[in-house]
Amino acid sequence: MSEVGARVRAALPAVALLTLATAAVLGLSTLLGIAAAPPIWQVVLTLVAGLLLGVAATDQVRAALTDWQGAATAEAGSHRRGRRGPAPVQDPDQPLEKPARPRPKRPSWRRIGIIAAVVVVLVALLWVPQVPVHGVATAILTFGFGYAAYVLPVLPLLLLWPLPRLPRATWPWQLPLVPIVDRRLWTGAELRDLAVATGHYLRERVLTRTTGIALATLGLLHLVRGNPSLLDGGTSRAGGLAGWLLAEPLRLILSTGGAIGLLGGVLVGAAAVIAASVGRAWGTVAGYSVLAVAVLVPLVGAGAGHWLGFEYYLRTEQGKVVVVAGLSPSHRQAVHDTAVPVDGLAPSLVALLDKGLQVTGNDDGDRIARALADPSKAAAELFVGDQFELKAGECFDWIGGSSQLRYVTPCNAAHIGEVTYVGHLPFLEDPGREAVDAAAKAVCEQSYGAYLGVPYGQSFLPLDKPMLPAGWTQRPVIACSVTSVGPWTLKGTKTVAALQQKVPWGAAGGCKVEVPDALRVTAEQPNIRCVAPGPEQRLAVQGAGFTMDLEFAAIGKAAGGAKIGAACLDGADLGNGYTFEVGPEGVIEIFKLTGGQPARLAASAKPKNAGPPPTASTPLQVTCKPTADGGIELTAFSTGNRKATAVDKTNPVTRLSPRLMLANAGAGGVVMTTMIFSATRV
Repeated sequence: MSEVGARVRAALPAVALLTLATAAVLGLSTLLGIAAAPPIWQVVLTLVAGLLLGVAATDQVRAALTDWQGAATAEAGSHRRGRRGPAPVQDPDQPLEKPARPRPKRPSWRRIGIIAAVVVVLVALLWVPQVPVHGVATAILTFGFGYAAYVLPVLPLLLLWPLPRLPRATWPWQLPLVPIVDRRLWTGAELRDLAVATGHYLRERVLTRTTGIALATLGLLHLVRGNPSLLDGGTSRAGGLAGWLLAEPLRLILSTGGAIGLLGGVLVGAAAVIAASVGRAWGTVAGYSVLAVAVLVPLVGAGAGHWLGFEYYLRTEQGKVVVVAGLSPSHRQAVHDTAVPVDGLAPSLVALLDKGLQVTGNDDGDRIARALADPSKAAAELFVGDQFELKAGECFDWIGGSSQLRYVTPCNAAHIGEVTYVGHLPFLEDPGREAVDAAAKAVCEQSYGAYLGVPYGQSFLPLDKPMLPAGWTQRPVIACSVTSVGPWTLKGTKTVAALQQKVPWGAAGGCKVEVPDALRVTAEQPNIRCVAPGPEQRLAVQGAGFTMDLEFAAIGKAAGGAKIGAACLDGADLGNGYTFEVGPEGVIEIFKLTGGQPARLAASAKPKNAGPPPTASTPLQVTCKPTADGGIELTAFSTGNRKATAVDKTNPVTRLSPRLMLANAGAGGVVMTTMIFSATRV
């Protein structure tokens, strides 16, 4: 047989072992759904990588096969007969003698002492929480090795079993020190020697020692747990930094399935070599036992990590609320659909879910998602505060400007707030104060529309801060309220705006807004258009219609050509929309604003038996609402048989919100006093 043929024959056992093990683990991970089947070219590349590792491990696997054959022969009680020469004659009168097994030497006492010290230190750091540096040590070691950090105290014990090694040169530890000691760079020959020695060392450690099993397990943990990122801490609950460094390059080249297969092949190969050594010394039963433990424990443990040990977060994804299982809020391992649509959820609730709300599992996520989306299902009868009790629909006042002591008062009397919802937060376990506060705000926003008739985010009326219990209780009861807007209850009114509301009325530059008893808008400069609420209030509702009831005090004869009235404007750009303006002679005019430039659409007749704004108070009712054919219908009424109507079908502005408006003429300092301003959705 030629030399090449002999080498090929010698490599066959190692190639078969590594290649078949790689293929088996790859197929198993695909069948179990741990990883998607890679493209055929990556499958071939993975098997080629396993074949090359088999070639590299030829000598080690041949030595292990020899050990295993020796163990089997020793148990059979006879040596194999050679190819040549007669078999030795056994004296029938003598008992059959089994060849003595080569027992490994006992480790030196120094080695035992060092290993024992290392084990004690690791046990104290990782398994004893009372040790002062336990937390720091655990954080550092889990960052480096992930979940494997918790079994680190056991691994040094494996060093007590001295595995045989093939003859090789000692690793040249002097070569890395050449630039320091000799003050020169390495020569080509030195770099080549260092690379060869390092390759031989790593080949032995990775393919024939427990080091290979440990490294393969770290890489498998990283892969089966969804390739977590270093940046969000997910690797600390997988294979740590070591697993990330080992598995990520393989995953990028071979895909997740291919990397799992190759690491599984390395693990099986190392386990087989170790098991052969154990079988040679202690028998084939011990060898098989070690092989089963060395292969099954890492593979089963890593495989179970694909489904177990994750945290669960309520998130939004593709228009639905889902439960995402992951190692961190940004990590995704598995997704469960709660069947709750995102459309219709309050903005604060969407923001809370976008951030990720931690739950205990899929069932808990389903329950919490449904409760947050429909707070009416978790309504409660009573909120009990500090020396006060409130129910939904009650109006209340409080004692003292900063006091939180509330008491119930009739809604047609003076009051500062109205309770819109009393109910339970759906938490059975404390998610933390930040999550409770965010969920309470989200529930108040979500229940807002059921009480007022207008969804939250489509009204100027603000929510007060939710009332919460002082400490944590299971399914805590909260109360939601809005600020008073007049001596009546708000329930079902569809009120969008009112004078008493606490909103940023602030106008743009050159205008001033004051809210003492009534609302005063002052045009401080000539030829300016003042709008209240101003640009700070950006609300605009697509396709919404509004009706506004207003009453203005006389602006005085000194106001000149100033006009007062209302507007339906795009909150994102107050230069677009429609205005309803009452001029000095009392005529109502309807304008369309485009880029701040007005174009008159309609006007009323002069008032009959009614005073104009400079000398008399002016009531006004205006409506802006979409029509069936896509236009905007605009209507304004006032006393004295004044009526103006228009329908805008030419590029109509369809994102609208109700506003007050003052347009002065040549003089500054014009004041518009508004005594009634109430807007409702139609």
